[in-house]
Amino acid sequence: MAKVDTGSLTESGKAEYGLLKTIVAYKTHRQLGNDSLISVSIAYYNRYGDDWLRSRAYLYRGVIRMYRFGNIIDAVRDFKVAEYISERSDDEELKSQVYQLLAHVNYYFRNPPSILKYSQKLLDSSTELHDSTMMVKSLLMCATAYADMDQTDSAYTYIKKGIDLERHANMSMLSDLYSMVAEIYAEMGETIKAEEYLHKWKQTDSTHTTWYLIPAYIRKAQGEYEKAIKLAKMGLEDGDQRTRRKCLLLLSELYELTGDQKQASETRMLIHEYDDLKYTTQALQMVDWQQKFDEVRQSEDFNSRMTWMQRLTAALIVVIVLAILIAAWWHRRKVRKLSFRLDEDAKRISELRTKIELQEKSGQENGQEMARLKEELESRMERISGTLLIGTQMFNQLQQHQCIAGATAKEMQCLVEYVAQLRPKRWQEWERKYSALSTAQYVFLIMQDDLHFDDESIATILDVKRVSVRSMRARIKKSER
Repeated sequence: MAKVDTGSLTESGKAEYGLLKTIVAYKTHRQLGNDSLISVSIAYYNRYGDDWLRSRAYLYRGVIRMYRFGNIIDAVRDFKVAEYISERSDDEELKSQVYQLLAHVNYYFRNPPSILKYSQKLLDSSTELHDSTMMVKSLLMCATAYADMDQTDSAYTYIKKGIDLERHANMSMLSDLYSMVAEIYAEMGETIKAEEYLHKWKQTDSTHTTWYLIPAYIRKAQGEYEKAIKLAKMGLEDGDQRTRRKCLLLLSELYELTGDQKQASETRMLIHEYDDLKYTTQALQMVDWQQKFDEVRQSEDFNSRMTWMQRLTAALIVVIVLAILIAAWWHRRKVRKLSFRLDEDAKRISELRTKIELQEKSGQENGQEMARLKEELESRMERISGTLLIGTQMFNQLQQHQCIAGATAKEMQCLVEYVAQLRPKRWQEWERKYSALSTAQYVFLIMQDDLHFDDESIATILDVKRVSVRSMRARIKKSER
């Protein structure tokens, strides 16, 4: 990295160089004067970069801001952007890294609900990645968060799952697992199990913050209150605030049990002072900012999805309308084509009959020509009679109120053409009054205007609901010229 001639790099190359140099400096524990190099990379990736590069740039700028410069507030802002990108792109590896960092930051702010939120997200991500070691770590983090919120039963559930996976844990994790499960058993008064895990914990050669607290719980369960008080007081010297608070709670209970009301009262006051100072103003503001960031992000995602859905719906409506118009045009074309063909057939039949009569009267018969004319005459008459026969049968079914829901498109067209021949004036009236009607709409008009059926009868014949009949009438109404 040191040998790279940055002056010869393109803008894209400089952005990648800034990202790589920051990663290398962080992983090799080298000093960085400031975060300007990686900030230049982020500025470029915000305009041109893909999600992978942009998300890593935000992640590592957050890391160096937090661990190198102590700028936790700005670090959280970077982590939240990286979180958003990771979830949008479903990048499990990145999600795992970001969730760990955000859980750690919220631990610094003493915010158990947010610690739990990111610990559970980390658990889901590590499960998706089949990372058993990270699963153990996330289970331990979940259990710790529940314990900090005094939800012992939930903490116990998660820590037991962690114990089931202890073969995947490193020595540091084992120490934390054994100490927590020993503490929970001691708190529950199960001294045998507590001592069992306390012994396992000691074998890890760890000096944990709860070293004096667990034996104090055990002595209390055994009725040795004075020894328990002595151990709890030693636990107060620990640097961990959670452990000190638990020691204070235990001491207040022990003083009550020994009848020392004055000491119990003073200890409770110390607990209240601790709770009042539990969150700093800055920490509360940071927690509120994280929540608002998530709310804004969710609102933007929702609006984006709604816009996309609206566009898709509009496109579907356009497609459906076009399909209906095309179908109507096609049906109308078929009906007119059939009507035109029948008219042509009728006209040609008349011409053929005239020719045949003239040849017979003049005595100039040509056997071959006469046979051809008669064959064409019979073919056209058969075609007309077939169409009108089907139309007649369909019209008879309507008159008898028989259901025609199963009729084919051809049968419906024959019905329309039959009525056009049967009621020429009414047909001409419909042609003048309406435009672009489909075959189904003409059939509806036959039942409504010609046969004068009511809505219930029409619904029964078409096998539809009455609301569909009203809808059909409204669509026909819109087709009026």
